Amino acid sequence: MDITLKSSQMKIISFSIACVFSFQTYAAVVEVGKVRYARGVLTGQVEGESPRIMGRGLPLHNGETLNTGKKSFAVISLKDGTKMTLRPNTTFKIENVNTKRKEENIFLRLLRGGFRAITGSISKKDPKAFRVNTAVATIGIRGTEFDARICDQDECDQENKSNKKSAEQSNTVIGRIALLNGKASATAENLQTRPLSVGAAIYERDQLQTGINSHAVIAFNDKSRVTMSPVSSFKIEEHRYKPEFADENNAFLRFLKGGLRIVSGLIGKLNRSGYRVATPTATIGIRGTGFDLICEGRCSDQNVSWNPLNEGPLAKLLAYFVKPVYAQTLKDGMYAQVWSGTIELILGSGKLILNPGRAAFLRNGTSRPILLPNIPVHLRNMGGAPRPDKVKVDDNLFSSVDQKDIKPGLHVYVRDGDVQLTSKTGSVVNLGKNEAGMTGLDGVSIRLKFVPPFQKFDDIPLPDGVSARFEDLQSLFDGDDGKKFECTVQ
Repeated sequence: MDITLKSSQMKIISFSIACVFSFQTYAAVVEVGKVRYARGVLTGQVEGESPRIMGRGLPLHNGETLNTGKKSFAVISLKDGTKMTLRPNTTFKIENVNTKRKEENIFLRLLRGGFRAITGSISKKDPKAFRVNTAVATIGIRGTEFDARICDQDECDQENKSNKKSAEQSNTVIGRIALLNGKASATAENLQTRPLSVGAAIYERDQLQTGINSHAVIAFNDKSRVTMSPVSSFKIEEHRYKPEFADENNAFLRFLKGGLRIVSGLIGKLNRSGYRVATPTATIGIRGTGFDLICEGRCSDQNVSWNPLNEGPLAKLLAYFVKPVYAQTLKDGMYAQVWSGTIELILGSGKLILNPGRAAFLRNGTSRPILLPNIPVHLRNMGGAPRPDKVKVDDNLFSSVDQKDIKPGLHVYVRDGDVQLTSKTGSVVNLGKNEAGMTGLDGVSIRLKFVPPFQKFDDIPLPDGVSARFEDLQSLFDGDDGKKFECTVQ
């Protein structure tokens, strides 16, 4: 058989082989997002490939490093719905984006510059699944909107001092998760639900819920604490701590179902009548105290919102068989016991003072309460949830630093949600809505008392606000020398 090939045949075969290699190389690169907008110069480079100039609609890939020019910015989106504005002079790498079900995670790397982000579905499902790494710290994302910026030398400090707008105090976070065993979530006033983890911020009007075989301890800024038993829920109707104005201190909790263990803090001491707990059967007045409540069956508030931790046929089946023993032994109604101080049960039929070591049962809001001769076992056990005053709480949960000069390092400002800032040395700070923090070159993470103007009033647009401000952006990049947008690749 003659297998001699002509020159033209060899060229065709060589071209075919080259095409196959080219296709295999391209197929190995996973597309994970796209460029939504670019002004000035944006380049992208996958390891082993040549840099390419990026523009609107072009795809982004795992392993791709993006660079914006000195007078440029870009808006990108990832497949889970995350949107980010890359600031001028930024180097940013997409290490890995995986949207496969049950394997979802995002790992990004900020090497220089900064970005403004609105995260998507992955960060909302799992607080540990979305991370941004930098040279000094790792940012853990919990379903949030935030800005991150690496400040070199005195760049940010000069920018901050030239900003004429004033800094704002951070005071919207009223509590944090001090201990969590299992799962818990919070539903905000806008009905958006977020998963909770240790250090996560709690806000006024949040409704908190724990899952099956789960319990949580919430530490508030006035040093009051609440332990939630498994399958429990309560809402923070009001929490205002103002140590300098005693009469303006108020806390109003609405107990919905399950079990709570409460120890009052400084609000109750500054304004005794200002700390109240509403239950489906009675309103409880606090007198500097610690007490437990259990409410199950028809006692539960029927207005309690959907709990994503306990829905679905399997969860309901598990809830029936696995729920705490105390929940299976209860009659419809509410149990209360006091282990420190006293509480006042305010009923439709009158008031009852409950002293330490005593317990009572209330079938509803109109029947007379029954003083119990002994504290029932289920009320002593509380589903295994610890007394809140026995739990060690990190003293730095609410600490902050008044830093007048902006130091080099990683600066983070949270516009909504929660962020955990963990330095390479293990220093951890949790930031909530309207809070700012930084990790310095010394490896120490701190929470700031104010949001620095250079971040609070950043002129670079948010990722969902580019089109509305397009015409106003010319002045951001046009200096006194009359130079226009950067249009060369360096």
